[in-house]
Amino acid sequence: MKKISNYILIGVFALTLFGCEKYLDVNTDPNNPQDVTADFILPAAQTSVAITMGNSYFNLGGFWSQYYTQSPTASQYKKMEAYNLTTDFFDREWSEAYAGGLNDLEIIRSKSTVSGDHAYYLIATLLQAYTFQMLADLYDDIPFFDALKGVSDGTLNPKFDNGADIYPVLLERIDEAMTRYQDADEIGMEPGDRDLIYGGDLDQWLSFGNTLKLKMYMRMSYTSMANPTAVQDLLTAGNFITADAAITQFGDESGKRNPFYDVQYDFLSGVNQRASKTLFGYLEDNEDPRLAAIYNESSAGGQKGHPQGDYDNLDVKGTDLSEPNISATTPVFLMTLTERDFLIAEAEVRYNAGAGAQVAYESGIANSLLLHGIAGADSIYQAGGVYEYAATGDVESDIGQIMMQKWVAMDNVNNLEGFFEMNRTHYPPLSAAPKGTEGAVGELTTSFASILPEGKTPKRLFLPDVEIQRNSSGVTQVSNIYTKVWWDKK
Repeated sequence: MKKISNYILIGVFALTLFGCEKYLDVNTDPNNPQDVTADFILPAAQTSVAITMGNSYFNLGGFWSQYYTQSPTASQYKKMEAYNLTTDFFDREWSEAYAGGLNDLEIIRSKSTVSGDHAYYLIATLLQAYTFQMLADLYDDIPFFDALKGVSDGTLNPKFDNGADIYPVLLERIDEAMTRYQDADEIGMEPGDRDLIYGGDLDQWLSFGNTLKLKMYMRMSYTSMANPTAVQDLLTAGNFITADAAITQFGDESGKRNPFYDVQYDFLSGVNQRASKTLFGYLEDNEDPRLAAIYNESSAGGQKGHPQGDYDNLDVKGTDLSEPNISATTPVFLMTLTERDFLIAEAEVRYNAGAGAQVAYESGIANSLLLHGIAGADSIYQAGGVYEYAATGDVESDIGQIMMQKWVAMDNVNNLEGFFEMNRTHYPPLSAAPKGTEGAVGELTTSFASILPEGKTPKRLFLPDVEIQRNSSGVTQVSNIYTKVWWDKK
């Protein structure tokens, strides 16, 4: 694939870093401009999604999954660490998600429906479904059915819809787009290298659709909407991604860097995030070779983690602590082979009596090691290894083994996914120790700085002020961030 065009990265990064003179919102007319073709819009739309998911939301997932903790000698994310967010904390990200990526993808869907460019319709529909699903998991209620209609339809105040109502429609859209593409006599214009994620490989996009469906079905596994038959059909077909879905074309120069790195290390000088003792201690205790790949050594030398939220302990300096290993060229991952493997492993345990769970579990760890550039460490999951899969026949116990490894594998890869899965499955479990006390190895620690009631942890974000203030459809702000989202039923 070729490098991302300068004008795309510079434009989106400028919005990410500094915002714009007025916020964008979900009411932007998706039908303007009319003269831009789908092949021009696609790379901008994909980059927008990557920037949105790969920067501030990625950072949030890092703190709330207890991969990162606030440096004791900095202050940028103390409120995030204390779970003391204001309702405008993610206004810019919300605005960019709707008026940027989602809106651009809807333009592509509309244009390609008219032109018969079914490949573009497929990619836009799948990537839009992915983005809506991530937002619904993060906020629980989002504009969906009325969203992206804009001025042309008179829908200036889209109502909010719950994720439980959105998921079935997204699954229908995914199936419809895949069927439309597969049944078409002519697919129309081919994306080629305008597709920054799969380079125009439509077979991979079809596999992405199936993998996304599996993820969504597993998200519903503790709800009344669980669908064992649909999952078993997906497992039988086995048509899942064989390459990571990622934006990989970042470079170490201004306007082209990984968005997290660009903000946290270049713009903010890398002073805030440090290794959370929660994950660090788990890796250290298990002598996991990924520790040195996930975290960089401290400025003082050596590797060291810090208890979650213990930023008031000024006896420890930030320079004594390890930092997240994110570089200027680190890809933004939407979905990886290791995530695919752990989804399959969990599905095999839940709905197939565990038949293929061990193979998928071991493949998940192997692919995680490869993603971090680690070779020759297969023994950690093989017989006698610290992560050897030991099937017990008890569904939750076996899923616990899988989810602990998925939690590890999502760090620095897809931090938000680690947060979602932690809330859905309760792995790692939350320590029963009171605030101010570290959990045991393999347990989450209640953040030392938490302002939430005892035993409560974040489950979602507040609805953004930028939408609440402008939307007169009767949107009601949620009262707290520890109210569970619709699929959190365990």
